[in-house]
Amino acid sequence: MLPHEDPSGEGHLARPSGSGCGRRPRYVSIVAELRRATAPGSPHPAAPPVELPAHLRSVRSLASGGSASVLLARDRRRGDHVAVKVLGVPADAGAVLRRIEREARALARVGEHPGVASIRGCGADRFGTLWIATSFVVGPTLVDRVRAGELLDGSEAADVLGSVADALAAVHGAGVVHGDVSPANVVLGRLGPVLVDFGIGGVDTDVGDHAWTPVVVPPERLRGVRPRASGDVWSAAATVQWATHPETGVSEQFRRIVERCLTVRPAERPDARAVATMLRR
Repeated sequence: MLPHEDPSGEGHLARPSGSGCGRRPRYVSIVAELRRATAPGSPHPAAPPVELPAHLRSVRSLASGGSASVLLARDRRRGDHVAVKVLGVPADAGAVLRRIEREARALARVGEHPGVASIRGCGADRFGTLWIATSFVVGPTLVDRVRAGELLDGSEAADVLGSVADALAAVHGAGVVHGDVSPANVVLGRLGPVLVDFGIGGVDTDVGDHAWTPVVVPPERLRGVRPRASGDVWSAAATVQWATHPETGVSEQFRRIVERCLTVRPAERPDARAVATMLRR
């Protein structure tokens, strides 16, 4: 997961106000677990050592655990911050790096889509440790919203799913599959939802145990099928459903769209562009 907080360390942006997003009973244990695991002020373990290019200066660790770590770094060339995911040294490091580079080139064709965090660079240091730098988006993730007990209401859910579907339609059109759409990878940025963590779908890059994992993984992935665009659609719908309160204005149209996205047969799911179009009506 990428914690998308203010680079100054002063915390997240103010979350949307309102009392219409109370906790659901079945979410209480999840919220409690996430609060214990990511309590404010808990220091993250040091990130695995990695040598970054001279223009990237590591600022601090954002997250660490599992098989990957995340750093906040300053891009001296562009004068802004990037999130650097350190992937370690996978057995097939060369193949992984080549695939990330291909996806970065493909994503470049998408342009400056407001809902897509672009890949800013990737590489391997002299020890073979892989890293990938992406745009750093300030704002809470859907995990943060659930952790705070602020589940999405019906209107927010439709907006978030529509935005994520629009972003997926753009990247799918460029020949890229995300492969890891999840509550941790949807950031509620200043200008709207942003899908982050591109370039590593199918690579073991976990930074901890997540309560939502069984819910958002498409069934075909559990059978060993490689990531596909139809799986991204499943995960997007499951992700937003996971973060949505069922009794706060969820429309029947939204329920039907989500149900179609969660069809077990991948070929029967609408594509991302169709989902975005249906939610705009």
